[in-house]
Amino acid sequence: MTSLERQTMAQVWWRIVPLLAGALTLEALDRGNLALAAVQMKQALGLSNTAFGVAGGFVGIGYAIAAVPSTLALQRVGARRWMSLLMLVWGLCSAGTALVSNRGELAFARILLGVAEAGFSPGLILYLTFWLPSEYRGRVLASILTVYSLVTVIGGPIGSGLLSLDGFLGLAGWKWLFIVEGLPTVVLACVFFRFLPDRPADARWLTTPQRDWLIERLDAQAQSVARVQGHRIGWRALTNVWVVLLAVAFLGMLTSGGVLGSFLPLIVRSMGFSVGQVGFVLAVPHLVAIVSQPLWGFWSDRAQRREIVVVTGCLMQALALCCAGALLPSPWALVPVTVATIARLGTTAPFWTLPPAFLTGNSAAAGIALISLTGMLGGFTGPSLMGWASDATGSYSGGLIVGAAPVVVSMAILTVMAFRSARTAAAAPVSG
Repeated sequence: MTSLERQTMAQVWWRIVPLLAGALTLEALDRGNLALAAVQMKQALGLSNTAFGVAGGFVGIGYAIAAVPSTLALQRVGARRWMSLLMLVWGLCSAGTALVSNRGELAFARILLGVAEAGFSPGLILYLTFWLPSEYRGRVLASILTVYSLVTVIGGPIGSGLLSLDGFLGLAGWKWLFIVEGLPTVVLACVFFRFLPDRPADARWLTTPQRDWLIERLDAQAQSVARVQGHRIGWRALTNVWVVLLAVAFLGMLTSGGVLGSFLPLIVRSMGFSVGQVGFVLAVPHLVAIVSQPLWGFWSDRAQRREIVVVTGCLMQALALCCAGALLPSPWALVPVTVATIARLGTTAPFWTLPPAFLTGNSAAAGIALISLTGMLGGFTGPSLMGWASDATGSYSGGLIVGAAPVVVSMAILTVMAFRSARTAAAAPVSG
């Protein structure tokens, strides 16, 4: 590595990574704060578990609708303008949720939030390709996602503190939660618009030699990829049976994950913890899960069949959800809840190593898009299933046990792929 390359990448790192990590952190807070707000909000609005789950789950519908168009718009409009606009809209949507008074208004606010946030994460990954040579993208994305994961640890205590402001200046605590966590996104949107350049050619903080080196390196890599892919279209991957099966499996994984995630603060509250304690209790399972994530990656990289890693995680999650349901309302249910959280977070990275095992070229892009979009629907199906099941059975216990079913389906699909299709798929890749 030359000194020019080292200096250039250091400049790029410190100029764009903190902004992107900060935005992703606020996205996670603004999307996940509804679950904690439900500790007060559900009763204040007079919502049943079913009504709350369905209304809150509309964020997944918004994601599924807008993810692809929003990402394409980023290329046309420019990263600085489009990402700033998305942040402005979702910040206002999040803060504006404090104004809702019924489930219809809540559903509308959540679908708008989903539409606004949908293009940001894919757009962020695309934006990194504008700035980072391929050999730098993995480590930079990993550092950004590490910050993202930590949000699940700090978000709970912060949210509990905001809920404790109940009655301050005449506003309910759940209203303060949405306002205080939503408005910083609006501020950061202005910072993005002012300081985030679209591409290296616009970066005045790079010297001319640094700018020329980076542009030449990125252009050379883009031309190399273009020569390999040509102009072939890989849409036939969308009808490949293994792509469809993986999409269904991912939907099942995210549905069961949403069953627990969307109602976890309410479940913790039902164990006898106070409103102020809930956020701190929520931090424990996520902290343990974050610490264990490298172990899943280590195992996945050394496993002969990565499907087995994901199958094991699905089995752990299903059993843990059932055990948690059986133990409620005892605080001992936190032990299987932690196991379920470990399995849910730990299997995400191994799962995404499966599509490239039999998809190449543009088919990989098309197949991964289908799998991702299908999985996003779990943001709707998970909360909706948990709300319906808990109302139907009269307890969160019944909801957790019923909510384990989708991940069992995922486990069955991936088991079939592991023992009947892995070698065949790898031997006959689907290319664009």
